[in-house]
Amino acid sequence: MSAEIRPSRPSKDRSLKQVVSDLRTDAGLLVRQEIALAKAEVKDKAAGVAKQAALFAGAGLLAYAGVLVLFAAVVLGLIAIGVAAWLATLSVAILVLLGAFLLVQRARGPKDAT
Repeated sequence: MSAEIRPSRPSKDRSLKQVVSDLRTDAGLLVRQEIALAKAEVKDKAAGVAKQAALFAGAGLLAYAGVLVLFAAVVLGLIAIGVAAWLATLSVAILVLLGAFLLVQRARGPKDAT
């Protein structure tokens, strides 16, 4: 933004046509500068939102890995108390799928009785 708005100095010898012309030029310059400022602000906000989204994605990935480790620990715990490995794995898988099914059903909302 190299152009700056500089108010014209009032002069008695300026015609009304010149004043209106200067006003129109200054208003156009002001609008262009405001648009450029708005673009810069939106760009800065978009960069901040993108950074936050990347951080949330990383946190989600770590949380997902943590949940997988917890499921593995449950399977190993069941094996340690004497349940067969295949049965422990199957039991945990069924519980996880049941939880997913219930979440999907809840997300779909109540059904109308029609």
